[in-house]
Amino acid sequence: MSYEDMIEEELAIMREQLKESSTSLSPHEIRVPLRSLMHSPVTVEMETSTQEAIDLLITEKVGAVLVVADQVLKGIFGERDILYYILNKSVGDLTQIPVKRFMKADPHTAHVEDSLDTAVLDMAQGGYRHIPIVDDQNHPVGMVSIRHIISYLVGHFPQEILTLPPAPIRNAMKAREGA
Repeated sequence: MSYEDMIEEELAIMREQLKESSTSLSPHEIRVPLRSLMHSPVTVEMETSTQEAIDLLITEKVGAVLVVADQVLKGIFGERDILYYILNKSVGDLTQIPVKRFMKADPHTAHVEDSLDTAVLDMAQGGYRHIPIVDDQNHPVGMVSIRHIISYLVGHFPQEILTLPPAPIRNAMKAREGA
């Protein structure tokens, strides 16, 4: 079977599955409050060294830390900041540079009562992967990431996700062909 035939066969299967699928998110599933999705925030002070913040990302296995001053959210520092502002750049000794130099100041935030649909829209429009959840005094109380949202969706639609074809066409072509 040629590569093009394999692609066409997989696409036909996917089209058929879409026709058969009647599952959609109900309003109560998409309007769930962020309180039920959020995880405890990992925070650092503004004067924390950038190296300490990076080490915390690794040890806590999170994609972003919240930067605070007197427990008030001032910024967010994450993996993208490392890629954009630090990696392959001559920035100096990261143990001596405060994280506030590389953080994104005044990040977009949400509240615990805001809903999942609002967070998804904000993330899509703003290109965010993390949204800090704050209280009325702008104190961080949680964090919602795209990973949390995907986990929520998998938990609510396991049948649809876990029954996907086991070997999509992309994985069928492991060995390279040609000269």
